[in-house]
Amino acid sequence: MQSFIHLVKREVYRFMSIWIQTIIAPVSTSILYQVIFGSQLSSLVVKSSHVQYSAFLIPGLVMLQVIRNAFGNGSSSLIQSKYSGSIIFVLMAPISPFAMFSGYVIGSVIRGLVVGVAVFFSICWFGGGCIPRDIWIALYFLFCGAAIAGGLGVICGMLADKFEQLNGLESFLLIPLIYLAGVFFSPHNFSGIWRVLAYMDPFLYIIDGFRYGFIPHASTNIYFGACFVLFLAVVVNTTGYLLFKKGIRIKH
Repeated sequence: MQSFIHLVKREVYRFMSIWIQTIIAPVSTSILYQVIFGSQLSSLVVKSSHVQYSAFLIPGLVMLQVIRNAFGNGSSSLIQSKYSGSIIFVLMAPISPFAMFSGYVIGSVIRGLVVGVAVFFSICWFGGGCIPRDIWIALYFLFCGAAIAGGLGVICGMLADKFEQLNGLESFLLIPLIYLAGVFFSPHNFSGIWRVLAYMDPFLYIIDGFRYGFIPHASTNIYFGACFVLFLAVVVNTTGYLLFKKGIRIKH
């Protein structure tokens, strides 16, 4: 247990020591999104939810940064450890594979939540004081989304050999999936095959459920979404633990 706590503390210290990059940068990016899109289109009303666009945008931007930072924490931590060779000290510590994997994931979840809270308080005033309508639904999807992204980040950090591979995964897979999951718009705006593909995007259910905690609107069935994201969180993290236990490509 002590080794597990030290691992979590190390992960938290790692991203907090470069807080300008890990916290201030996502906050400034989110403010820019709100200034460019939210403020300029604040007079528009989202037809499917009957709320102003600036209020519709806030939950999407928060979850965007939560997912990106939870994914980036575990993936960058592992690949840096493999490159520097310091991963051997973690592997030699008296800590079980489950506790080791959990330490990386929890560290990633903490980073995602810290960034999400910082982003929310920096942009909530754009939506006229946007506050959660149902705090428990919002927290449920927030934690599940961070856990899924954190588990995926650890898996990618294990399997990747180079930083370029991680950047490629994030740029060409993760970011498009997040953006097309309804951060800036409702999937109802799509038609034909694009609408079908949008509803196949797993991140849609995370963002849509989190947004439902703020505004009385959901593009999907909220109960199905709640079950799906929980199932996905279990599958992703169970897979990651099994890979970690076998030591798949954990040493560079």
